[in-house]
Amino acid sequence: MIEYSNYRNSIFLQEKYYMRVYLKQVYGWMSCGLILTAFVAWYISNTIQITNFLLSNKLFLFFLCFFQFLLIFGISHSLNRLSGKILTTLFMLYSTLTGITMAGMFSIYNQNAIFTAFITTSITFLTMCIWGYNTKRDLSSLGSIITMGLLGIIFSSCINIWFKNNTLTSIINYIGVLLFTILIAFDTQKLKYISKKISTNINDSDNLRRYAIMGALMLYLDYINLFFTLLQLIGNNNNDDD
Repeated sequence: MIEYSNYRNSIFLQEKYYMRVYLKQVYGWMSCGLILTAFVAWYISNTIQITNFLLSNKLFLFFLCFFQFLLIFGISHSLNRLSGKILTTLFMLYSTLTGITMAGMFSIYNQNAIFTAFITTSITFLTMCIWGYNTKRDLSSLGSIITMGLLGIIFSSCINIWFKNNTLTSIINYIGVLLFTILIAFDTQKLKYISKKISTNINDSDNLRRYAIMGALMLYLDYINLFFTLLQLIGNNNNDDD
């Protein structure tokens, strides 16, 4: 009985170690992506010629957004076919393109709105990551609710392009903040389960890198989407006050 108990403790400690190694890489690559995005956005927003080109060529921005969608699809569906280095390159490319598209938004909103959105997003993200990691509740049941909610936001946003109703925009943004906040905790717990299924030994470092990039992309998208939604909400509220 004692030997069995020791064996279980050994397995538990091994799983915790693998989880720490995996999540360390996930958050490391996610941070690299966010830093790259922020640098590109800052550089372009301070380069008038490039900013004017982006704002005056909406078709080009649409192409960038469509290409970003293809990159997400490619990374998600090529996890077991591409090497870790190639997936890392694709993730860094996606982060760069996000910085380019984000630069256009930076030129629309003032620095106070951007700073407030950044601080709020960072605190919310950190809080929900900690809660998602430590909670004993199974959050998998929220998956279908989150999916339906996100589809509803996309559908409503498309409709609102024609109506341009500020009240509807605010409602969509508030719901978006709620959904993306929950999604952070949901994905954090999901990554814990992934870490138990993959091998993280030193002889399988490419497998670890591939799944780390996938996890980094998940959390990166959660952070960026929450930031964009909060930025629109704060910026629109500031405009209403003015």
